Amino acid sequence: MRYVIALLALVISPIVAAQPEHEVYKLLHEMHEATKAADHEAYFDMFTEDAVFFGTDIWERWPKHKFESLYRPYMEGGNGWWFQMRDRHIDVQPGETVALFDETLYSESYGQCRGSGACRLEDGEWKITRYHLDITIPNGASGDVVNSIREFEANNIELMTFNIRYGTANDGINSWQNRGNTVSALIRGDLPDVIGIQEALHSQILDLEPVLPGYKWTGVGRDDGKENGEYAPIFYNADKLELVNSGTFWFSESPDEPGSTSYGNTIPRICTWAHFSAIHASEPTHFMVANVHLDHQSAESRLRSMQQVKDLLAQDGLAENYPCFVLGDFNCTPDSEPATVLLGNGWKTAVDDENAAGTFHGFTGEPGNRIDMIMIPDRCEATEAEVITVGGGENGIWPSDHFPVRAIVTLKPASQ
Repeated sequence: MRYVIALLALVISPIVAAQPEHEVYKLLHEMHEATKAADHEAYFDMFTEDAVFFGTDIWERWPKHKFESLYRPYMEGGNGWWFQMRDRHIDVQPGETVALFDETLYSESYGQCRGSGACRLEDGEWKITRYHLDITIPNGASGDVVNSIREFEANNIELMTFNIRYGTANDGINSWQNRGNTVSALIRGDLPDVIGIQEALHSQILDLEPVLPGYKWTGVGRDDGKENGEYAPIFYNADKLELVNSGTFWFSESPDEPGSTSYGNTIPRICTWAHFSAIHASEPTHFMVANVHLDHQSAESRLRSMQQVKDLLAQDGLAENYPCFVLGDFNCTPDSEPATVLLGNGWKTAVDDENAAGTFHGFTGEPGNRIDMIMIPDRCEATEAEVITVGGGENGIWPSDHFPVRAIVTLKPASQ
């Protein structure tokens, strides 16, 4: 009898051991069936609450709530998508509560591609906690594909403006030491090519440098033209862009004199500008960014400062030769007289009025005045643009008292 029991144990054990793998296989199969049927209820219920979905573009990293907000309406409209599984591998980890998987897929839209990720056992039920969708590239075609991607990226530049609030302010729970990591995480989450930052002190720049790998920066302190006072620094992706030239001038009648004021502003105000070229473009591709921080009290100072920016862009036909973007904290709204020195006169806001939100919120998360903007030349297009009003408020701590603004701009729309 004991030999029969031993034999039964040998037969049953592989079945029991294979059960988690079978359940994960079934879950992934049902996931693809749900997307094919546009069954959003079943589909999103297959993910854990802390799940993350990675799409095919580098910036497509969506926590479940974000992913669902984007694709639930799409699926509710009866739209689905279908990836046919060609091959699948599942590795259940020790403890049998986590399983890793990868699967070869085929789609009419993407051709052959790969899905990979992890599943987790929760309350006796397997759910997806990570899913990565990648378009695979044959080795023989990789050179041409990489060149095509680089050409596309050289013509599409992501800009961001972000007033990060000066680090010595008495902001209580929102002091810099509590929110510095949140600022860098927000920037890394979007990976903009150029970031115009306002109110940064030298110590804050030193804090950001090591946690923004791949970026370099240019700028000076406004008090002495060296390290004292607030900067308006420009950070840039040094793997993609080469800094051709840069400088800082003061909004005053003595623009080259550090710390100068003469327009009714009681503190120095500056503009830091940078001229870039795209490293991997097949033909010379240049653009300029001017990062401004206008005065918060004097309307006269704001107006004359913007006229000074316009004069800069007119020098040597600068704005005619290549795209010039003006971004920053303008301390005035798009319909104000200082802003309309450029807006409506060759420039427009990257975020259109219908989709714009207020950018100053005073650490409350409630949008106030729209004073942070990205101005782009009329001849350029913004393929994406938004005020980033999410991603803050954890434990009452916000990255800043301003929301950042981001935009992806096409330098040469005709060549897109």
